[in-house]
Amino acid sequence: MADMTLDRIDQLILAAMQEDASIQNQVLAEQVNLSASACLKRVRRLRDIGAIRQQVALLDHEKVGWPILVIVRATLKDTSRGANQAFERKVKALPEVLQCYCVAGETDFVLVICARSLPEYQEFAQQQLGDALDLESYSSDIVLSTTKFSTQLPLMRKPGR
Repeated sequence: MADMTLDRIDQLILAAMQEDASIQNQVLAEQVNLSASACLKRVRRLRDIGAIRQQVALLDHEKVGWPILVIVRATLKDTSRGANQAFERKVKALPEVLQCYCVAGETDFVLVICARSLPEYQEFAQQQLGDALDLESYSSDIVLSTTKFSTQLPLMRKPGR
C-alpha cells in the first residue's frame, strides 16, 4: 500500500492511535474533526487495508522480568530461498526472538532476543542458534542501555525533512 492512499485525516487518526491505541472513538473523532461514525468507518478501513496490523500493550521488558536484550547478526550456511524460509519458520516459533529482519549486507538476518539473565541467553544461544538454525556464524551484541525505542512512524513529517 502506497502512502498516497492515506489522506491527512487518515494520517491524523494513525498518529493519534500510535500515541494511544486505547483511545475511545468519540475522543479520536473530536481530535480529527470527524463525526464518531465517520471516524469509526475510517479506522475499520485502515484495519481492512492493513495500515493497522494490530493493537498491543507495549511492555517494559525490564519491569516484567526480561532485562537482557541481545542483537544477533546471523549468517546462514545455505542462503537458498528454502533455507531462508526454514530459518524464518524456526525463528517464528521461538518466543525469545522479539524481532527478526532479513537484511542485505554482511549478514543474512538480524534478530532481537530477550532473556532473563546472561546465563539464560548463553544457554539459549547454545541450544537454539548455530547448528539448530543451520547458521554459518552469528554474533551477539548485548544491549547495555536504550537511547531511543519507538514504534511510532513519523506520519505527519514532510518528505525531505
